[in-house]
Amino acid sequence: MSDPLLDEVRWDGATLRLRGTLPGPATDVALVLRERDGDRVHELPAEVRDAGFAASVAAGALPRGLWDVSLRAGPATAPLAYHPGLDSMPRRRFLPDSTMVIAYFAPRGGGLALDVGGAPHPAGSTTADALAWNADDEELVVRGHLAVPAAETPVSATLVLHERGGATYEVIAMLEAGPDRLGYTAAVPLTRAFVDDPLPRGTWAAHLVLGFAGMHRDLLVFAPADPVELHVRRRLVPVRVTTARAPEPLTISVGR
Repeated sequence: MSDPLLDEVRWDGATLRLRGTLPGPATDVALVLRERDGDRVHELPAEVRDAGFAASVAAGALPRGLWDVSLRAGPATAPLAYHPGLDSMPRRRFLPDSTMVIAYFAPRGGGLALDVGGAPHPAGSTTADALAWNADDEELVVRGHLAVPAAETPVSATLVLHERGGATYEVIAMLEAGPDRLGYTAAVPLTRAFVDDPLPRGTWAAHLVLGFAGMHRDLLVFAPADPVELHVRRRLVPVRVTTARAPEPLTISVGR
């Protein structure tokens, strides 16, 4: 079965309306929503219209998560790609309970997906290029890059540090877009020289969270070849700071 093509994707209140063309004749069609990181599958009715189909998704009935949307025609199932003339930008809608739902197409002509809840979803990993100590601002600087085509550049990036006890610490990462790569730089404050809340004591695992028009993708950051080991002063007391070494995931240990 060739891929069906969507000609229309629009929100009507809390309902997502879909209309598209079929690659061949069909009488038994249905919309299939499959949980990307789980086992749940929902099959919704679709209607054959002339050489195409129409279907609706009541977003409020979907559990939170990431759902890949396909079309079943008879025994065959195919992802829902989009017609070249269709605007492929993500479409956001807030439900009455304030839950955000995003209908978007996967990169490089991929199929339709629904992100219910807008929570960061695991998206693989990246390795930091280098760590450096900025003595002027008393910050640990994390630099790296991603192989991201210009058309898929995220609108934001955050370095999120997770402590083993469940706490998190976030710093904004600056982005620098190139033709086929995206550079990022994040500075983690380690003293109270310029901020009131530097990175607390503990061991912190680094994640890079990328924002794409409401969607968030979480990448585990791996350590570069050269670690950092230094002492900073907090309330006149020297505090040891160390980082993990490649090929381990990047962790920052304060006072350990």
